[in-house]
Amino acid sequence: MSIMKSIENIKISNTTVIAFIIGFSLISINFTMFMGTRWFAPLNFLSALIVLGVPLGIRYAKYLQVKKIDAVFPIFLRDITANINAGMTLPQAVKATKSNDYGVLNPYVKQIIAKIDWGISFEKVLTNFANQINSPTVRRSVKTINETHRSGGNIGEVLTAVAESAQEIENIRRERSSRVYSQMINGYIIFFVFLGVMWGLSNFLVPAFQYQSDVDVGQMQQVFKTLFMHLIVIQGIFAGLAIGQMAEGSLTGGLKHSFVLCSIGYTVFTIL
Repeated sequence: MSIMKSIENIKISNTTVIAFIIGFSLISINFTMFMGTRWFAPLNFLSALIVLGVPLGIRYAKYLQVKKIDAVFPIFLRDITANINAGMTLPQAVKATKSNDYGVLNPYVKQIIAKIDWGISFEKVLTNFANQINSPTVRRSVKTINETHRSGGNIGEVLTAVAESAQEIENIRRERSSRVYSQMINGYIIFFVFLGVMWGLSNFLVPAFQYQSDVDVGQMQQVFKTLFMHLIVIQGIFAGLAIGQMAEGSLTGGLKHSFVLCSIGYTVFTIL
């Protein structure tokens, strides 16, 4: 594992620890000073958002970065292939891509070229690159390239095949996302129906109990409102993860949907 990845992991770990400390400190203050007040539920939600949202947000940002790299990686391979077909060796073909623009992949390309200039073996450089990206598509491609380079096969043909394979995988992902779009919309509709039912129970059914018994309806309504709010948050989390799994084939991809659904549900119960 490269030094750069180790430093990145340390930064993520430190951020996660800080988020846990702040979140649990806020929870302790909330239970000590604000329990029973109207600020209790919002502060609990904020604490959970800090404790869970920060680490998950970092993970989701990394997931988006890997997706962008997977999308541009076939272009990088095709450029290397074109340079090899022009008569360059594999290391020379990689160095020749230095001036090309690959977006989010640019820093990694510069690292690869710099390590090659330092005399590090080409196979080790690519292996470290694959470990740093931590993408299944990139790892498979790098493994194939290294094995071909080691065995002395036709690297140009292999790179072409690998680039086409990576591009085909990306096209399949995009096609799946477009095909399950209707399922994603259905997931949102189901959540909003559930939200409407919970809101109706809290604001119409529970107050009707005052005609049936002598219980404190105001206190009962607050208890049920808190319970329904928790149900909405739980439903939002798992509905979002399910939508992400269907649309993008990854639970991490559902974090944005979970955040949106939980925020909408919590806001509705807080304001209305």
